[in-house]
Amino acid sequence: MKRILACVLLTALALTLATAAPKYNWKLASVLPDTHPVHQALVFFADELARKSGGDIKLTLFPAGQLGQEKDYIESIKIGSLEFAKVSSGPVGQYAPTFQVISLPLIWRNLDHQHKVLQGPIGKRLMADLDKAGYKGLAFMDAGFRSITTSKGPINTPADLKGLKIRVMQSKPLIDTVNALGGNAVPMGQSEVYSALQTKVIDGWENNEPTVLSFNMQEVAKYYSYTRHSSIPDFLMMNKKLFDGLPKNLQTMIEQTALEAMEKHNKLWGEMIDKTVADLKAKGMIFNEVKDISEFQKAVGGVWKEFEPIVGKDLIDAIVTAK
Repeated sequence: MKRILACVLLTALALTLATAAPKYNWKLASVLPDTHPVHQALVFFADELARKSGGDIKLTLFPAGQLGQEKDYIESIKIGSLEFAKVSSGPVGQYAPTFQVISLPLIWRNLDHQHKVLQGPIGKRLMADLDKAGYKGLAFMDAGFRSITTSKGPINTPADLKGLKIRVMQSKPLIDTVNALGGNAVPMGQSEVYSALQTKVIDGWENNEPTVLSFNMQEVAKYYSYTRHSSIPDFLMMNKKLFDGLPKNLQTMIEQTALEAMEKHNKLWGEMIDKTVADLKAKGMIFNEVKDISEFQKAVGGVWKEFEPIVGKDLIDAIVTAK
């Protein structure tokens, strides 16, 4: 009888431990839908934190703009009403000015160049600047190269953009880039873009292929022109006060798991681009290469000059000359 009672007590204890509430219950917000490759990396991040912490950490994901727009997330992270967010690096520049260097037009030669810079000393410098602004940066995640999508027709030269209203993120370098190319930049939250294109409030937007597909933008803007005018990685961040107050082992766990999620995402991104383009073509999207990018380079030359006093000419030069 005593043995049976002991077994019952051990079983009850095991069930209690298995169903115990997590010690840390956090939220992670993203504007991207759960079909996007970034979301898969965020699921991995949440699952790995739960596994490594033995269930002490529960990270609940809120994709597809359920908690607002990226500007809302960044402000909520600062005051502590949101613990984690996946945002674009673009709007982060409003809070840590040197981050705006990431969004400068045509500064990245390719994604390999971007990886080496942002995962090296320059990336650490930018993270330190963000830390001073009151945020904890965790990882950069590939977002490819941004190109222009319109409902009006293909873009082959800056002249084709004249008078077109093009949606951009709330990022001054992007606003200035589109304006320098001859378009009229319209800052707007991601969740508003589809209806704005549908109702002709805007004529186009600029983004990467997976994001076009995730939001079915080919239905309302079917011309995709490879301007590749900028490459602005996504960014995983958290509340700095929360991070600083955690035990050292949990801080290390979060940082390492974020880097693992970044590596997983970057691999997923590279694997899916060709398939994404094929899917978009099957859905009626029309792609065109810009034959002479030199006209675009000349048009945006003044944007770098404008940002030298803000981000530092030394920082721009260090990125441009990085091997």
